[in-house]
Amino acid sequence: MHKNFVSIIIPTFKDWGRLSFCLDSLSKQDYPADKFEILVINNYVGDKVPDNYMIPSNCRIFTEEKPGSYAARNLGVIKSIGDIIGFTDSDCIPDSDWISNAVAAFEKEDRYHRIAGRIRLYYKSQKLTNAELYEKIYAFNQDVYVQQDGSGVTANMFTYREVFDKVGLFKEDLLSGGDYEWAVRARNANHEIKYAEDVIVNHPARFHLNELVKKAKRVGGGQAGFDKFSNLKPVKSLIRFVYDLRPPVNSIPLIISKGKDLALPQKLLVFYIRYYLSIITAREKLRVSLGKTAQRE
Repeated sequence: MHKNFVSIIIPTFKDWGRLSFCLDSLSKQDYPADKFEILVINNYVGDKVPDNYMIPSNCRIFTEEKPGSYAARNLGVIKSIGDIIGFTDSDCIPDSDWISNAVAAFEKEDRYHRIAGRIRLYYKSQKLTNAELYEKIYAFNQDVYVQQDGSGVTANMFTYREVFDKVGLFKEDLLSGGDYEWAVRARNANHEIKYAEDVIVNHPARFHLNELVKKAKRVGGGQAGFDKFSNLKPVKSLIRFVYDLRPPVNSIPLIISKGKDLALPQKLLVFYIRYYLSIITAREKLRVSLGKTAQRE
């Protein structure tokens, strides 16, 4: 096998429509089709592949019955054959040079074992909704994730198979935050990560505030499952909840730097939404730590 054979893993959950655009973009990659494979992991057993669905010749589809995108990604890793493994999501549209640029980034600096690529947002209209304004500042800041804590999200991530061999698979019981938890393990095992500006996937910005609320709840449930929080006693969980209710003043520099083209009222609105969502996340983290089942949607 070619040393740079790539396996692309895509979990999907009731999302065949948007996945079709993702698969179409992968069929147009400038990286040779015989040097990469696509593994789609259907994470809902009752949702069959639609009739006459366009499936590239180098694509295989599997079903993972255990709920959660990290369980799905783990099945993809197990079934894959590449020595480089790439991840994206069913609502992402990779640029045509996505895979080739990722491989080139590995070859250019061999000290890096992980690549976090750029996630470029696109919007439904020129006049952004409140949710889109928020996404413009906060969604998928891969460069910040890499710089601050050596992590990257699986909407656009590549790594060598040997990293999974050494640090293990994703934590399957997490419905959110599993990519961060895995990245911390990889970082602590000295597998360095590089942010690659030219390794690009395109992702739709969330349009409605209720989409942000649903995500905030997923994040809270995921955080409650992290080892450092999962064994907290009720009193300590309540103390942690009060601590999490602090206004997110540390987000002000990011709003200023990424919102240079926003008017002051828009910046204040983004800050308010950030605080509102942080409260929802904190509340959900408390509820799950006290025994509630984490939400998937």
